[in-house]
Amino acid sequence: MTSTHTPAPPTLQAVLFDMDGTLVDTEQLWWDTVAEAAERLGHVLVEADRPDVLGRPVAHTAGVLAARSGAPAAGIAAALHRAFAERVRTRVVPLPGALALLGALRAEGVPTALVTASPREVAETVVAALAKAGHGGFAVTVTADDTALTKPHPDPYLAACRALRVPPAACVAVEDTPTGVASAEAAGCQVLAVPSAVRIDPAPGRTVLGTLEEATPDRLRALVADAPAPRFLVPALTTRRARAGRPFTARVAGLVRGAARPVRFAAADRPDWLTVHADGTLSGTPSSPPGPDTAVATVTAVDAHGATAHLTVRIPVVAADAPALDRVRVMSWNLWLGGSPVDDHRDKQLAVLLAADADVVGLQETAVHAAPELADALGWFHHSAGENLAILSRHPVVETLGDPGVGFYGAAGARIRLDEHPDGAPHELVLWTAHLNHTPYGPYDACFDGLGASGLADREREAGRVRGIGEILARMAPDLAAADRTPVLLVGDFNAPSHLDWTAGAAPLHGGHGPVDWPVSRAVERAGLRDSYREAHPDPVAAPGTTWSPVHPRHEDGSGRPEPQDRIDFVLHAGDRLTVLDSTTLATGRIAPWPDVAANDWPSDHAAVVTTFRFDRPA
Repeated sequence: MTSTHTPAPPTLQAVLFDMDGTLVDTEQLWWDTVAEAAERLGHVLVEADRPDVLGRPVAHTAGVLAARSGAPAAGIAAALHRAFAERVRTRVVPLPGALALLGALRAEGVPTALVTASPREVAETVVAALAKAGHGGFAVTVTADDTALTKPHPDPYLAACRALRVPPAACVAVEDTPTGVASAEAAGCQVLAVPSAVRIDPAPGRTVLGTLEEATPDRLRALVADAPAPRFLVPALTTRRARAGRPFTARVAGLVRGAARPVRFAAADRPDWLTVHADGTLSGTPSSPPGPDTAVATVTAVDAHGATAHLTVRIPVVAADAPALDRVRVMSWNLWLGGSPVDDHRDKQLAVLLAADADVVGLQETAVHAAPELADALGWFHHSAGENLAILSRHPVVETLGDPGVGFYGAAGARIRLDEHPDGAPHELVLWTAHLNHTPYGPYDACFDGLGASGLADREREAGRVRGIGEILARMAPDLAAADRTPVLLVGDFNAPSHLDWTAGAAPLHGGHGPVDWPVSRAVERAGLRDSYREAHPDPVAAPGTTWSPVHPRHEDGSGRPEPQDRIDFVLHAGDRLTVLDSTTLATGRIAPWPDVAANDWPSDHAAVVTTFRFDRPA
């Protein structure tokens, strides 16, 4: 249930402008700068690189180029700064409508701020160019040098509001990229989006125009006056379970959307032992013995305009001497470049994770920011490694495993405390998430090029996947040796099929090829890891379990050839304490084929895998 109440229409108190691609035509200048630097490093930028170049801080783009080239990121960032500043000095051009809107706001006494992810040196160059063109200046300028975190985090917009001494809810932020929009919305501003290179869709609290020539002070006032009511992403939420006599905490603030900041939380109804704090934290210690098996609280969010939203929170409660948790749901999911090809991908990812009701999730292709943002929204724990790998968990991460600076491919692990036994002993599992190199790709070699079984094995070695899985298993060896005491899971996108699927009977599903003894799946099998999906569904003909690819029915080269559909994402387990109860592949909602994927409900090019295990007591 959601109700709203706005005591009085809010008024516009400031307008906060992004710089690159919004006020001045620097997007192409920045792209050309990065392209030139990438070429010197042996890399050619392509369309798929746009999410890592446009609307991102210099440090992020430099980090991407460093990962691909091996060159130091700091040196790349410094070179990008110098080259871009020189281009701006000589070629910057105000965008249509920019000077007119700035002038109209100045004439009406509405303060303006510049909020940019560019460094101060570049921002000052642009401000000087705007002044030369007739702009009278900004009341406040916030650059990448002024906040610890820059866009897509809310920090830059919050800093501008603090400097202007105005609430974010009374401000309009003018942006051109999804990254900037995410930053402004997270800060609680109303948003006017004027997309430059990447499509942006309208949403509650967000208006999209084709050009600043369509914007006027009155139109910006209307955005604040018509601010949307807050809403929770879901009407109800079930938390991890609480044990009587033990402290419990949960967080719900990250699930609010459309609210004018600041948002305060309170309890409309709650059990006596639970406190709902103003920041959206729930805490308390259930009494012993507990009351009902599930405690229910109604949490109310109240935004800066007085509008409200309500969330039903269910907390499973067990007795102090109850056995440890005996069910765990494990998910593997490739997020597809962080989800960037799909509009509103972060909220869609959250919806998927909440619906899947997973306890622990191994992620690949996180694009650095996905895991911390998802964990913050869910109130979960997380471990991120490198730019690509992460683990999300409802339950505490008590130890991280593997190289925290792992590259785009590799693996990362974590020890997760699911619960405690009645005697206080920890109840844990170890989860590793992995991503193996994607090319050359075995099903293409087989189905398109007719390569035979022995040739396919050679190509797997050529791709580096055989070496890659060997290195991962070597890192996991201490955990695997103790798997009968603490269960071990390996999940991930292996970019390689399984010998359990490419059988003689299933050959018609694979271009007539089978059996094929795929070396990666054999390697994990020899290491003692079992394939949970094939345990639940032994027949690969009756249950292919395809994960690649829900958005590619046809090969993307334009030839019209059917894309080989295969199972390359896995939830594997070792040790005698986990029993597979069920396993499924997941790809839900509207899924249009590539390239028309922006409006898809499913924000990935892979299906996810979700397995439910029974967690047996030690012998």
